[in-house]
Amino acid sequence: MDILEELWHGNIAPQEFNHIENSPDYQSALRLVSNNRERLEKGLSEYQNDLFERYNTSVDELNSQSELDAFKSGFKLATQILIAVVS
Repeated sequence: MDILEELWHGNIAPQEFNHIENSPDYQSALRLVSNNRERLEKGLSEYQNDLFERYNTSVDELNSQSELDAFKSGFKLATQILIAVVS
C-alpha cells in the first residue's frame, strides 16, 4: 500500500501531532498547569523546590526531544506524500 492509501485508510493520523497553542483548550490547560505549579511550590521546602526545578528541567528536555522527533516524523511523512503525489 502506498502512502496516500495509508493516509486514506486512516493508518496515518497526522492530526495527532497537531497542537494549536492559541486554542482555548490549550490555554485552559496551560493555566491549570501554572496554577497547580504555583500552589505546589508554596508548600515545598527550599530543597524540595530545587529538586522540583531539576525535575521540571529534565521533563522540558524530554518534551523538547519528543517535539523534535515528532517534527522529523511529520516532515518525513510530508515528503513521502509529496513523492507519492508527483509519482
